[in-house]
Amino acid sequence: MHETAKYAKTGCWSKCGNVRIPYPFGIGAECFINQWYIVDCKSSTPYLPALNHLKVLSVELKNQTVTVSTSTPRISDCQNPVQNSSRTMGIDLGRSPFLFSKSQNKFVFEGCGNATIMDNESVLTRCSTTCQSFTTLSNRNNCFGSSCCQTVISHYFRLYSINLIGLEEEDVGCGATFLVDETLYDQGRVTDPFNVTGNTSFIPVSLTWTLTNSDVVTCYEDRAVTLELDMVNGTSVNTYLAMLR
Repeated sequence: MHETAKYAKTGCWSKCGNVRIPYPFGIGAECFINQWYIVDCKSSTPYLPALNHLKVLSVELKNQTVTVSTSTPRISDCQNPVQNSSRTMGIDLGRSPFLFSKSQNKFVFEGCGNATIMDNESVLTRCSTTCQSFTTLSNRNNCFGSSCCQTVISHYFRLYSINLIGLEEEDVGCGATFLVDETLYDQGRVTDPFNVTGNTSFIPVSLTWTLTNSDVVTCYEDRAVTLELDMVNGTSVNTYLAMLR
């Protein structure tokens, strides 16, 4: 039997366009749990002003995640050979209550070479491909090591960099690597990283939100449950779970 969720606070908007906005997020004064969870609704599109006005694609109470569209620099393109490189990617969540979700995201490399995603000096995961030649992937469900690889993430994290080592053959000097919401990637709802304007792709990424003792969790006060989220180097972050009613 499915429970009916109590979404927005009483008197607050529960949707912005087609996106449901549940508490602890909120639109308007006193509709959110703290300043990090303010949602601006502009032209029926929700944004998080506390995170550089990232566009909100969805909010899931069950998974305690908010999926946002991040501006991600392309680490390489199809016009030039892949160079060995390391680049800090995405946004720094260091001061926020958000973490990059390990369960809702995956690491993808489309191209030829070896890619590693790092949290400071700690390896989160790595991915390698073998290629004879490379063309833009037409079926992402076939991403199993030939011109494309994908892998799960081992921990939650707040900032990441990607190290890329390209193959030296001239005809396979092409690649793009990124962290991405696994559901939208598998559904093909991700912009082709090689078919964009300029040097930036917009990639959907899922963030796990956390609630602490300092938050007034009135929605969940009688059924508060905590969860320990494992970070790298043996550290962890504790959070209250968002409860469906």
